[in-house]
Amino acid sequence: MIAIALAFGVAIGLVLAMLRLFAGPTLQDRALAAKTVIIRIALICAAIAVAAGQSAWLDVAIALVLGAFVVMTAVLKVFRARTFQAPLARPMEEA
Repeated sequence: MIAIALAFGVAIGLVLAMLRLFAGPTLQDRALAAKTVIIRIALICAAIAVAAGQSAWLDVAIALVLGAFVVMTAVLKVFRARTFQAPLARPMEEA
């Protein structure tokens, strides 16, 4: 029963994060909201696993979290360097 209440509470936060995802003024806000949405979906999967007593849902939740980590690392690299390509030469260092 507690897991179902937790899932509903997280679902409310999920709706608010979705609003931020679509209304975010900057790309960084939208990237953060996308990560929040994925984490909240993973929390709902974990609550379903507890409520149903099936451990397969926990595997799904762990896969979502790991996927979110990889995707957010790539997105932040693009925000910082503006490309996925590694630099071919180091910039000149000042003496």
